[in-house]
Amino acid sequence: MQLALAPMQDVTDLAFMRTLARIGSLPDVFLTAYFRSTPTTCALAEQNLRCLTENETGVPVIAQLAGSDAEALVRDARYLQTLPGAGINLNAGCPSPLVNRHGAGAGLLRELDRFRGVACALREAVPDGQYSIKTRLGWAEKEEFDRVLEVIAAARPDSVMVHARTRKELYGGHPHAEAWAQAVRRLSCPVWLNGDIITAAQARAALVQSGAAGVMIGRGAVRNPYIFRELHGGHPATEEDLRRYYGILIEETGRIFGERRTDKGHCNRMKKYLAFCYPDFTAEQEYHLRRCTDVGEMGRLLEL
Repeated sequence: MQLALAPMQDVTDLAFMRTLARIGSLPDVFLTAYFRSTPTTCALAEQNLRCLTENETGVPVIAQLAGSDAEALVRDARYLQTLPGAGINLNAGCPSPLVNRHGAGAGLLRELDRFRGVACALREAVPDGQYSIKTRLGWAEKEEFDRVLEVIAAARPDSVMVHARTRKELYGGHPHAEAWAQAVRRLSCPVWLNGDIITAAQARAALVQSGAAGVMIGRGAVRNPYIFRELHGGHPATEEDLRRYYGILIEETGRIFGERRTDKGHCNRMKKYLAFCYPDFTAEQEYHLRRCTDVGEMGRLLEL
């Protein structure tokens, strides 16, 4: 079983990676949040670059690219390969309207000929063993997945991560678990499953049922970062473990800010992670955490 941390913009960043290392719960690979490629520029976001250049965890990091122009994606893939990193991932799954409006992310699934051109061009630009694709099932209907898989097979990636929803479904409802097994049967490369994996038991069951090689976890790992430790044979998280997690995450987010840190900015950064953890707090805790602008007070609310 292989484990990956799913890319989440402004959440699965260097601070979170470092936190996972400090609590002893690491996946086998990280993916950066996407670098946005266009014909005129690549949005080389500082936070994403730092995941590559300041990674101290010992876990390899794959750079993810989002775009719809083959030449631009190849250009940026070649540049990113000059930095420390373990490969290139093509984002064909992001459901953001802003990204999709320009044909990128899941927007590629509306134009499969373009998707094929982009995916095949990157295959030629990225060395064997270092190219992967993250996809959804289609734009509007899960029945589109057959044609999506044809495109992916033609691109010959080294692995594929499947979020088992369409773009239209966003994050609602339940993933179509049967699609994971469908991808395993159709593709010759390893398939990683993704979507609503919250517990270690869910991950193990989905892997057995699908025959997938690995699992990619995002929101579930932010809420319970010890899921990687548990899947690697460790014990489940205790309340003390979670308090330790919050405390270390406060330290590591502060370290990211450095001299630019302000209490309000620091709290706002923490709220990006805590948004996935609020179900574990009382209504009163959530109310005050959402409005908190003082890091010391936030620590008290988190019972540190």
